[in-house]
Amino acid sequence: MDVENIKEIRKFNRSYTRILKLTDKYHLNTHFALLESRLFLEIDRGVNTANQLMELLQIDKGYLSRVLKRLKNDGLIDDIRGDGDRRVKTLQLTVKGEAALEEDNRRADQQIENLFARIPETELKKVIDDMKEIKDIVKKYSKE
Repeated sequence: MDVENIKEIRKFNRSYTRILKLTDKYHLNTHFALLESRLFLEIDRGVNTANQLMELLQIDKGYLSRVLKRLKNDGLIDDIRGDGDRRVKTLQLTVKGEAALEEDNRRADQQIENLFARIPETELKKVIDDMKEIKDIVKKYSKE
């Protein structure tokens, strides 16, 4: 790949990371890091074992274990042993965790609305179409 193309892709990634404030200590001005918010989302979607989360998010097992333990201690998730393999724990959001996810979603929607609200509809459609195309092309050629 051409060095200039690499530079442009990295420049875009840095810019979008900054615009969305993805490296802030607390995601969306909540008490949660980006990973914790993502875990709420994935558990709610049915990705509900630590192994599934590790595979999907490509997270180190030890790091994920510490984060899940903290979320459990904070009353945001429960882990329930299955009837079959007693070693496997199914994760689920508690009522408090569901409320945290709902608030994260509300704030994320508001962030995107604020970011894109001033863009004219025709240009916004182009941006969204381009985002879909980028996602599809990268997915098509990625190793995953």
